Amino acid sequence: MSIWKRAALYLRRKKGRTALLFLYMAVMAVFILVAFSLKSAAEKELARLRQTFGTGFVLKINTENPANVTVVEENGTIDSRYIGTKITDETIGKILELEGVTNYTLPREYNFVWTNLKLRQGSWAEAIPDEILTEDYIELAQQEMMAYSCVDGELSKNFRTGALEISEGRNLKKGDRFQTVISEELAERNGLSVGDTITIEVKEGTYLKTNECHKTWGEPIQLEIIGLFHMNFTQKYSEWTSEYSYMENNIYVDQETHKMIDRIIEDNWVGDFFDVGYPEVIFFVDDPEKTDAMIQELKERKDIPIDDMIVYSDQTAYEASAKPYNQIRMFSTILSAIGIAGMGIVLFLLMKLSVRGRMHEVGILLSIGIKKRKIVGQMMAECLAVSAAALVLAILLSGPLAAVCSQTAERLTAPSAKDGTYRVSLRDGMYPEIEKASSDKVELSSEVTPREVMLLVVLVSGISAASVLLASVQILETEPKKLLQSM
Repeated sequence: MSIWKRAALYLRRKKGRTALLFLYMAVMAVFILVAFSLKSAAEKELARLRQTFGTGFVLKINTENPANVTVVEENGTIDSRYIGTKITDETIGKILELEGVTNYTLPREYNFVWTNLKLRQGSWAEAIPDEILTEDYIELAQQEMMAYSCVDGELSKNFRTGALEISEGRNLKKGDRFQTVISEELAERNGLSVGDTITIEVKEGTYLKTNECHKTWGEPIQLEIIGLFHMNFTQKYSEWTSEYSYMENNIYVDQETHKMIDRIIEDNWVGDFFDVGYPEVIFFVDDPEKTDAMIQELKERKDIPIDDMIVYSDQTAYEASAKPYNQIRMFSTILSAIGIAGMGIVLFLLMKLSVRGRMHEVGILLSIGIKKRKIVGQMMAECLAVSAAALVLAILLSGPLAAVCSQTAERLTAPSAKDGTYRVSLRDGMYPEIEKASSDKVELSSEVTPREVMLLVVLVSGISAASVLLASVQILETEPKKLLQSM
């Protein structure tokens, strides 16, 4: 009789023991496969977040170093000017040559401009003229907005983190000329839509202390609206919140528009014009885990003058969004380790007890001339047959159970609605800064992939075979004479 026939005969004869072994292996296999599925889903989301939020590093000028700053008095006002090493287009180009650096964005590039649009009223609407704040200056401030410059709108921090999203039209792209993206609120307040145009101007009173606040520098700039953005947060306000401090009042413009505004300001500036270059640049990397190594390589490059600048890793948005997925990955890793260890230990003990209880049977088989390796082969065939049946059931059940576990994990790790996803503050009391404070809604795929199924099959088959071999040591090491005597 062949090994497989004897194995089938034994399994039919020991139905109770076979059923218990089958149920145990099926439960453990489902447990491990669901844990694999959760881990895979979490890692998939982490990879997506790394591409979306895994910024890399920030390079910014060091205005805290007194040697980089000078105090100047112009047009009746005293101001500080940066005179240190500049971040230029050449600097950016050399950094982009570093292996692993993929792109960049300019988070601090903006200008104050005047508009004739209806803005959401702020503190300037309630301001009272006095000796310093003239009526003309207050009227000017009521119509000022911030024009943020974009190299690529989708890489702009607020869009990249999801604080803002395009609701109509498209975002700004490299190569756009005299185009803009404005808020839904600003568009609705002024009856505007994609395809319409708006006008912005550079006013003398915005940049100089003057008696001609409303004097326009250069020519008015016509901008085509190519997109509307939606704000995924509610901005808190107070009596001190100015018109240009409301994100809904501000606009995004292309690089060509930004450069034109800069040229207009430079051409009309009274006195020495201080070009500080780019105050800050955010660089994106293909692998955030290598950011520190890239920063070290950047610092060692003698041809890139950044000795007196500030360089630091920036993964705040990624870490906030990745936190629940890291928790799920860690939890599923622990579960799978427990499942694998539990299956291995318990299955070994069950096989050891089974072998010990079958010594009489082993003696009979030896007495009729069946060799030890065939006896062990029969036991392995029995275990693998039960494992195969358990795997089939586990694969059938794993899909629905993975979906339930994914939904449970999503609920348990969901961000608190009370805390909010974004935190808005006013830098220097004026400029709206939006930081990602927590993750978005946690979403996991519940798919059990063929890769995970194959890994489970190999794992369970390996554990089954190893358990039988280890448990059969007693048979393999005991002399046939002693085995026959144990009958």
